[in-house]
Amino acid sequence: MTGRTKRTVLITGGSSGIGLEFAKLFARDNYSILLVAHPRDDLEATKAQLLESYPGSDISVRSQDLAQQDAAELLYGFTRENNILVDVLVNCAGFGTYGFVDHIELDRDLSMLQLHVGTLYHINRLYVRDMIERDVGHIINMSSISAFQPNPYFATYGATKSFILNFSRALNYELREKGSNVHIMAVCPTAVKDTGFQITAGMSKTKTFDSWMSITPDVVAQDAYHAMKHKKDLVVPGRFMGLARSIACRLPSKWLMRMSRDQLREK
Repeated sequence: MTGRTKRTVLITGGSSGIGLEFAKLFARDNYSILLVAHPRDDLEATKAQLLESYPGSDISVRSQDLAQQDAAELLYGFTRENNILVDVLVNCAGFGTYGFVDHIELDRDLSMLQLHVGTLYHINRLYVRDMIERDVGHIINMSSISAFQPNPYFATYGATKSFILNFSRALNYELREKGSNVHIMAVCPTAVKDTGFQITAGMSKTKTFDSWMSITPDVVAQDAYHAMKHKKDLVVPGRFMGLARSIACRLPSKWLMRMSRDQLREK
C-alpha cells in the first residue's frame, strides 16, 4: 500500500448484475476499480454509468473472455504490466446451463466448467500469492445456494458452485491457520432475478425466479460487502436465508434433491 492513495478492486463479470452492484459499493468507498467482462461495449456503458453516479471515480475496464484456458494468466499479466496491485478480487463472472445433461450443448457446459472451476481456481492462486506477500487482501468468490446439494437438471452448474464453495472455505481456513490477514469468502445467493442469467441459462419458463426465495443483485452485493468487512468465510444473502439454509442442510440429501427439482421445474 506504500505510495498509494487508493485501494484497488478487480471485479470479473463487472459489467452487469451482481458485479455492477459490487462496483457501485466500491466506487462509493473510493476504490480504484478494474472491471473485467466481455464484450467491451457493455464495459464502456457500465463505466459511463458509474462515472455519472460517482464523478471522479478511477475506473478501468478490460475486455476478456474468461472462459478461455489461459484467461487467468492473461489477466494477471495485464495487471502486473500496468502496475495494478489488487487489494480486493471479486469473482462474479459466470453463467448457467439448464436441462437434462445429455441435451445441453457439450461445449457450453465445458466452457462453464472452465470459467467456474479452472479460471476461478487459477485466478485465486495467482492473486492470493501476492496478497500473502503483502499480508493483506480479500477475495470474494460467487458460489450459489445450489452448492449445498445435488441439483437435477442443474447438475453441472450446481457442481461447479460446490467446488467454489468448498475451495473458498478450505483456502480461508488454511490462511487463518497460517496467521495470514488475507481473507477468502464464498457468497451463496438463491436465485438472483433482474439479471440476464435466467435467459442465457434457458430458464425463462421455470418458476425458480418467481419464488419467495429469489433475491435481487443489489441485496447480494450489499450483504456480501458487509460480510467481507467482518471477514466471514460464507454468506447466504437475504433476510433469514442463512437460517433457512442451516435448517435445510439438516435434511436428507434425497429430500434436498426433490426440493431443488421442484424449484427448477418449468411452469
